[in-house]
Amino acid sequence: MYAYYLQLEGDPGTGEQYPLTKERTVLGRHPSCDVMIPESAVSRQHAVITLARGGAATITLEDLGSRNGTFVNGEQLVGPTPLNVGDELSVGGQQLTLRAVGAADEAEHPADATMFFDNGDESMVVSQVDLRGPQSTAEADRNAAAKLHAAHELGLAVGSSLDPELVPGRLVEGLFTIFPKAERAFVLLIDRESGKPVLRARKMRTDQSGPLMLSRSLIEKVVRGRKAILSADAAGDSRLNMNESILACHIRSVMCAPIGRNGGDVLGVLQVDSRELSDGFRPDDLDVLASLAEQAARAIEQALAHEDRVRREKLRRDLDVARQVQQGMLPKQPPEIPGYDIFDFYSPARQVGGDYYDYVPLPDGRVVAVMADVSGKGVSAALVMATLSSKVALAVATENDVAEAVARINASFCSNEWEERFATVMVCVIDPSTQQATLVNAGHLPLALRHPDGRVELVGADLGCLPLGWDPEATYCSLQFAIHPGATLVLYTDGISEAMDVESKIYDFHRLTAVLAGADGSAEEAGRRIIADVEQYTAGQVQTDDMCLICIHRQA
Repeated sequence: MYAYYLQLEGDPGTGEQYPLTKERTVLGRHPSCDVMIPESAVSRQHAVITLARGGAATITLEDLGSRNGTFVNGEQLVGPTPLNVGDELSVGGQQLTLRAVGAADEAEHPADATMFFDNGDESMVVSQVDLRGPQSTAEADRNAAAKLHAAHELGLAVGSSLDPELVPGRLVEGLFTIFPKAERAFVLLIDRESGKPVLRARKMRTDQSGPLMLSRSLIEKVVRGRKAILSADAAGDSRLNMNESILACHIRSVMCAPIGRNGGDVLGVLQVDSRELSDGFRPDDLDVLASLAEQAARAIEQALAHEDRVRREKLRRDLDVARQVQQGMLPKQPPEIPGYDIFDFYSPARQVGGDYYDYVPLPDGRVVAVMADVSGKGVSAALVMATLSSKVALAVATENDVAEAVARINASFCSNEWEERFATVMVCVIDPSTQQATLVNAGHLPLALRHPDGRVELVGADLGCLPLGWDPEATYCSLQFAIHPGATLVLYTDGISEAMDVESKIYDFHRLTAVLAGADGSAEEAGRRIIADVEQYTAGQVQTDDMCLICIHRQA
């Protein structure tokens, strides 16, 4: 009987293997998938492998309507397709190979491969030790001498390393020193993104042919129960339910302990096993291993905390650079339009943001003011914004019809296939020769127009055009209105209109129009009055969304 599995061929994670032990194995980006591939080109649920066992196993692969398709040996799937051992799969650009291992060909597979197998639920566990903090009772300290020796050996093995990549390797070296009976020793750590155990270090006393076999259910039982487990006869343990490939390793005595702090998360497991049954591990060995796991947790936590600090500092520096780059993409100062003055303001909720504004001067003297709000926040939104800004500038500069320009921008935006990304855009063309404004609203907030008499009108709310990224075939329309002497045009994003106070009530349009109505002066006066009122309204609340504002005032 063969055991089938997928082997990852490309970086990162080359050589990682995923067993096909279920009737249906779903591949995708979502953590709930059986085979999780955390790549942006992989859909949430990308494809499914069906395994039907009978006289001969039948394996089929089917695409689940993924965005980028599924390929077998270079050919894109158009329906359920049979798989054979050796077939090469491409899932969102990630390369996997279907392989099999059994009694006949186990030696053909590399010894550095790792395979997890699901097992039964019943146990013949000899001893268990709870994950606990320091104890001071005589019962807990009956192996004090052994624990002290183990702690000393572990200290020498781990040293003062702050590299989480080095700590697991030094741990397995220490385990071999402390447990001379051990044939194999492993350190597995829980991946913080997928929540699955990942082999980080191993050591063997003798060469082993074939893939490395580990019991998934044993590891999961240790992690869930937060208990160290000793099985004195793995071959006869009904919970382990060994298949013939694992039995070929002749493993009999197994100890597995959770790496975790009292009251904290389990970081992983330590496992040692042996082929000897008559002189295998004893309960006092398990007690020592449990104590070692507690000390290993402190060493790993220290290394991970240091790594996190280094990562955060690097991220901070990267974000500072990204903020400088993004600020460099925004206009240094408003353009000069005869008879007009302009004020703009931009404040991201984080170091970088997804709001965007720009001015594009046209050869005939018109000036295009653009404001956009990309869905989401942070670095990902900023990257989309950077791409969008270049498309907008090119389209409005080369297309006479502003509505057609926005349609071109939308078609290009949709072609990038940014999953679940969209952007609202307001494009306002100021023509100083005719004193007319042409407006296209792609799902953005309405423009606020303050008339010379102080009346404020919301313009463009009823155009009904879709945001960019929803429909590549979407059409857009424009409207025109006169700009009278003393009038002020205000473009803004929802970071202003939906700013919240301490009771989570939004700023809303009524307050915005009321403040604008009282701004009888320049664009700068109108803009600063709005910003000051928003800050007063939020009363020191943490800014949760990017804020962007443009005020264009025709001088009286």
